[in-house]
Amino acid sequence: MKEGIFRLVKFVLFVLLTDYTLVPHIVSAQNVITEAPEHFNKFNNVNGGWCAADGTISLLLPDGKTLWLFGDCFIGEKNGEFGINPLKSKMINNAAILEESSILTAYYGGSFENPSSFIPGDGQDFFWPEHAIIENDTLKIFSVRVMYKDNGTPGFNFQVGTSYIASYKYPNIEYINTSKTKYITDSTMRFGTCILKSANYTYIFGLKDTSSGSMKWSIPYLARVTQSVDEPWQFYAGSDSWSYNCKEAKPVGDRPMSESFFVYEKNNKFYLIMHEIWTVGELYIMEADKITGPWNRSSTGGTETRFAIIKPHTNNFSYNLFAHPQFQNGEKILISFNVNTNDFNSIYSDTRNYRARFFWLSVDEAVRTSIPDTISLFDVPSSIPENKEFGSDSKLSFNQLSNELNVKDIFRPTILRILGIDGKQYLNLKISHETTINCSNLPKTILIIQLIQNERSVETLKVFNL
Repeated sequence: MKEGIFRLVKFVLFVLLTDYTLVPHIVSAQNVITEAPEHFNKFNNVNGGWCAADGTISLLLPDGKTLWLFGDCFIGEKNGEFGINPLKSKMINNAAILEESSILTAYYGGSFENPSSFIPGDGQDFFWPEHAIIENDTLKIFSVRVMYKDNGTPGFNFQVGTSYIASYKYPNIEYINTSKTKYITDSTMRFGTCILKSANYTYIFGLKDTSSGSMKWSIPYLARVTQSVDEPWQFYAGSDSWSYNCKEAKPVGDRPMSESFFVYEKNNKFYLIMHEIWTVGELYIMEADKITGPWNRSSTGGTETRFAIIKPHTNNFSYNLFAHPQFQNGEKILISFNVNTNDFNSIYSDTRNYRARFFWLSVDEAVRTSIPDTISLFDVPSSIPENKEFGSDSKLSFNQLSNELNVKDIFRPTILRILGIDGKQYLNLKISHETTINCSNLPKTILIIQLIQNERSVETLKVFNL
């Protein structure tokens, strides 16, 4: 009896976590999101040897320039348009690019021949930059401290810690120091995901991991200051109240969030734009009357819309959206999301496997659309539909009670791949007929299942392996 109740609870949790039902809208998607190739292409030739990276956070500076911040980054000699010379390149943990007119210049430590991270670590750990703010002549970059941890997968051997601020003199971009944000007394919190100035405050969005059983995801928190991020922080404490005590902080929503998202203010409304968590290729926008949301799931009263689906591509996945509203195209603002690969070495032959994609987004149309646009990672305009050889009927299904994956209607050689949310590959199997896979021995977490017949024929399924 207890086991039956436990399974029922798990199933209900699964439904709640995946029930992102669209609210009624009055328009269908018609290029709500369109490609911005000029912003991808401008990173093809960066002074200083920047070749590829993720992160892709931007800050508009007072003099009109844009500072770009990146996580793990390749610095070195290019080999053709999208190649990297592996003998004359190095991967560092973070870097910056300063954009002035049409000139982009990379910033990092060390030298071109022996580069080191822009935000220095101490050898045992390193930093990934988040959003930033400039106060007088000081640039302050929020950063997450990351520790090395062997997870068995190149590119994913890390464990995320809490928040620090790296300070630089501006405009010389001269490093001052990196210090822990002393007002965050909960070490499981990370602040600096997005910073927004609104009315009389500077708001700092953050995340805190929450879990149910073996599953873990992040939900949003919010802090604010009046003058400087160095002054005592006020944390949102629920019911429109604020507290200087971090331990009294309450979430501003129950919607699972990606590690990077953007909150945009327009016409007295607030819009949270994000990539779906766990590398699921879907883009969402949420609308609220207040900066505190609540940023909830649709099932708990939130207003969210899936405005784009990213067509799966063999060996590639996407994650962590950010917006760059200093760049506009009519009524559209610039957004980006990161692209990565399960084949680390492929980056050396094609850096597009590890570079952000840029798109123009109509915020007004995105929140009203009822049918999401479909966009692609490689050279296919979003307005041109791709062939889908699998057809409209799904070949993948997952039995939540038995933890069995069922694959049907397979009539030619097909690759079945199962990945973890961290990109770790658990199964890569060639099949040619109907197949059932028992996933009970796989980690109790979110699994991404891919069925691949060729580059243009990929079906993806997100499941909760409980």
